[in-house]
Amino acid sequence: MPNENDPFPTQRLIAEVAARHKVFLKPDDPAIALVTMNQLILDDAMESVHRQIRATIAEFHASMQKAEKRAGSILAQGVQESAVQMKRGLQNDIHVAGLKAREIVHLVNEAHRRPALIRWSAVGLVAGALLFGGGVWLGTLLH
Repeated sequence: MPNENDPFPTQRLIAEVAARHKVFLKPDDPAIALVTMNQLILDDAMESVHRQIRATIAEFHASMQKAEKRAGSILAQGVQESAVQMKRGLQNDIHVAGLKAREIVHLVNEAHRRPALIRWSAVGLVAGALLFGGGVWLGTLLH
C-alpha cells in the first residue's frame, strides 16, 4: 500500500531496482533521496511547461478570435459590396426594361394609330365626297 505523503510508490521503486539490478535499497537510502529530488524537479518543470502551454493556448485562442472577427468583418464588407453591386445591376435592369416597355408601348400605339388614321381619313373623304356631291346636287336644283 503506497504512502499518501509519498508522491511516488517508494516500495515499488525499491522492488524494481532489486529485480533489475540486484541491488537492495532501503527507504532511507540516499539514492531514494536523489529519486525524490529528481521527482520534485520533474514535477516543477512539468508545471512550468503546463503554464507555458496554457499561456500559448490562451494566446492562440485570442489570435483565433481576432482572426474570426477580422474574417467576419471582411465577409460582411464583401457581402455589403455585393449587395450594392446587385442593387446597381437590378436598377440598371429595371431602367432597361422600362425603356423596352416604352418602346413596345410606342410601337403598339403606332400600330393602332395607323389603322385608325386610315379609317378616319376614309370616313373624312367619304363625308367630304358626300358634302361635295350634296352641294353639287343642291346647286343644280337651285339654279
